[in-house]
Amino acid sequence: MSSFSTTVSEQRFTTSVGELSVRSWATGAAVPTGRILALHGWLDNAASFDRLAPLLAAAGFQVSALDLPGHGHSDWLAGGNYYIWEPVAAVVEVARQLEGPVHLLGHSMGAATALLTAAAYPELARSVVALDALGPLTTPAEQLVSQLRKGVDDTLRRQQQPGRSKCYRSEEQAIQARVGKDPLLTAECIAPVVRRNLRQTTQGWCWRSDPRLRGVSKVRLTEPQVAAVLQAVQCPVQVVRARQGIIPQAMFDLRLPHLQDGRFIALPGHHHFHLQTDCCGALGQTLIHFYQDN
Repeated sequence: MSSFSTTVSEQRFTTSVGELSVRSWATGAAVPTGRILALHGWLDNAASFDRLAPLLAAAGFQVSALDLPGHGHSDWLAGGNYYIWEPVAAVVEVARQLEGPVHLLGHSMGAATALLTAAAYPELARSVVALDALGPLTTPAEQLVSQLRKGVDDTLRRQQQPGRSKCYRSEEQAIQARVGKDPLLTAECIAPVVRRNLRQTTQGWCWRSDPRLRGVSKVRLTEPQVAAVLQAVQCPVQVVRARQGIIPQAMFDLRLPHLQDGRFIALPGHHHFHLQTDCCGALGQTLIHFYQDN
């Protein structure tokens, strides 16, 4: 572990998809052991790594957690949809500004984005860590038309009945609202993510994230397309499943063989195990060993 103290900073990156916010952890070491670009899950933000990142920084790594477009303090996309491949452009531009290649660390949706980026831009990825996910949700080809209809109907409904961001009387009420959607979550666990995603207005504490993120996808990748993505990833990939997570073991068993250099481990915790104080230490040690080998 580094003898330097860890500092936390906030940065803004100008990209073609808007202004993007990055939360970074680093020590006073002149040259970091490596650069990690961390990507959060759906409706989360950079604070998703508030507990894991300091452990990695103490081992000498510089960790930069990106608020993906539409999340946290980053700009919303100007138009279109938040398809799983849309954040790749943001990740590529930030990785280049960080003078990549970088280690891509992704949780859930962020893991899918990391794998898509590593497949399409192998020169930017030293490695990928996928936390409780191994690629995006898929729709069988024969369900393409019905999925399209669901997505279009949802878009039309939202346009005809535009909703406002839900607001709360206090940050604590917003935290309890998020906890109420997942029986395994605790306020202590998810509080950093919720607080980063709130802004105070005259109506109360309201979500910063783009409401369009909750829209139904008109198109999803198929399983053979995901297989092609995984087969194209050239760098080492460490997959970490949360034992009480939301992704069944069968999904990992199906997709792991497609990786050229894939490693797998299951660790205690729920889907947000990287935010659980009693699980984060073991996860941090696992990742440190992986990064030191790559």
